[in-house]
Amino acid sequence: MHSLEIPEISKRFWIPENLGECDKRQYLDAAKLVLMFQMGDITKEEFRILLLYSLMNMEFKKSDLENIQDEKWENIFIASEVLNSFFTIDEAGQMHLVQDYIHNPVKTVPYKLSKFKGPKDSFQGITYGQLEDGVGELNNFIKYGEIESLVKLFAIFYLKNGEKYSKINLEKRIKFFDQLDIRYVYGFYLLFVSFFNYLTKECIIVLDGKELDLRILFSAKEEETTEINPDEPESLGMRATSFQLAESGVFGTLPELRESDAMMVLVRMYDLVLRNRKEDQERTKQEESQKTESHD
Repeated sequence: MHSLEIPEISKRFWIPENLGECDKRQYLDAAKLVLMFQMGDITKEEFRILLLYSLMNMEFKKSDLENIQDEKWENIFIASEVLNSFFTIDEAGQMHLVQDYIHNPVKTVPYKLSKFKGPKDSFQGITYGQLEDGVGELNNFIKYGEIESLVKLFAIFYLKNGEKYSKINLEKRIKFFDQLDIRYVYGFYLLFVSFFNYLTKECIIVLDGKELDLRILFSAKEEETTEINPDEPESLGMRATSFQLAESGVFGTLPELRESDAMMVLVRMYDLVLRNRKEDQERTKQEESQKTESHD
């Protein structure tokens, strides 16, 4: 948290350093401002000032005295500079939003006399079908930039109490959300990107006393030389992997697999990847041994 002191009124305010420190209201407002900034509707300076007003829960009131108004704007501009912490800047000077949180600031969304429940923190309890389809829509948005993909992503994860994702008509649900505030839609997109970054780059879980590095599921093999867009989340080739798992019968049929807990499916995938790598290593050793014997 940033500490901001205003001596004139003898008050100290605590404001978030990034999206991960925002409460629900702050997060939703910040998400909309991030979208406006990324769309070019506001400048970086306007983004900071508007965000500062939101985070401090302030309203703009113009002073009748011009010199006071100028001084106020100067103070607000200087104070807003601390909110550069919402971004990092790479070596090329490009700004990147800090997305290192996996808790959900917006667990429920009221809409059209209904309440929709989103994922728990760390996306615990989601089904593999939700994860698979969610990654698909994430990649669709990155490639085509259509807001419908974000609405679909939201609809995949936000369900009424007791609803199962496999039982809803997704196309009807997308139309149902036609008037949903963009803050919810884009805010969830930012959360899902942050979670997927964690899953692909940082996720190490402990199961039965063993550390499982799930990152290997998303990393290309060393001998592969395919070009990867650094801004596009790497996937498992999830659709193909789903059919392979369904054929193995480990989680039952394909519909049963998609109803299974997503993390448990990833753990099983991890086991299969390690087993395949071990078999490849043994096969390589045998081939090298045979070559050596033939030379002798």
